[in-house]
Amino acid sequence: MAIQFSRGKSAVPARPVHAGKVTNGRVKLMVRGQGSGIITAGRRDIFFHKSDVRGAFWELNPGDKVVFELLEDSISGPRAQNVKAAKPARKAR
Repeated sequence: MAIQFSRGKSAVPARPVHAGKVTNGRVKLMVRGQGSGIITAGRRDIFFHKSDVRGAFWELNPGDKVVFELLEDSISGPRAQNVKAAKPARKAR
């Protein structure tokens, strides 16, 4: 008797790599030892990992303005992807 293993889909849903609404926010907290942080956008706190940052993760500080894509994950909650430091506004002459 032969045992057959199915090659069906995994029970864990695949996360989209780039799927989200572009949003603005501010870095609320940096946990450098874990390589992660929290962004505040409106009244929400949104998690991000250093792998989600486009640019230098180590240059972000609490209070910095950022632009990111908001991913609504039904399992782990909201997550920021493609996090970038917002360009500072130009000063008028």
